[in-house]
Amino acid sequence: MPLIHLDREGGATVGATLNPQAGRPASAVTDRADGVFRDRVSGGHRLPGFWPCPFCHNRDGPMTVTLHVCATCKAGEFTAEGDPVPGARLLAALLAGAAPDGVRIVSVDCLSACNSGAAVALSAPGRWSYVYGRLGPDDAADILAGAAAYAAAPDGIVPWRSRPVIFRKQSLARIPPIGDPT
Repeated sequence: MPLIHLDREGGATVGATLNPQAGRPASAVTDRADGVFRDRVSGGHRLPGFWPCPFCHNRDGPMTVTLHVCATCKAGEFTAEGDPVPGARLLAALLAGAAPDGVRIVSVDCLSACNSGAAVALSAPGRWSYVYGRLGPDDAADILAGAAAYAAAPDGIVPWRSRPVIFRKQSLARIPPIGDPT
């Protein structure tokens, strides 16, 4: 069976020259200790056996930035049985707004920022990730604006003055991209 290698543009090469590393196309190389294969031409990463990476791309191009929202966060508040917790109220406010292009909003059970809740996190493959806390439903517009700026930043680093004030003052963590040597 001939090897079929898909490129970013959806083109296919049948019978591509093989790399001795487990029969991968010659254009696929590991250049970092993380074991992720990157295309020599585009620099994009790939998982062994997949191109484009199914976690980072879909048929329409690059997959979206993910805005994770801790929907279980109580933010130190007591809530009566059946009442929505602060994290759930924040999630509802974000979902009621218009998500920026390239941003998907995902509910998560816990971001382990309990002392600084309600919390959100922004992440995307190959970019710095951020965790922000002490947020509420009234911050939804600023959070969505910050997510749009993050989506527009190729490395995830938004210039300081371009960040919403809540992102400047309420950052809990900045996490480097996986495999980043710096």
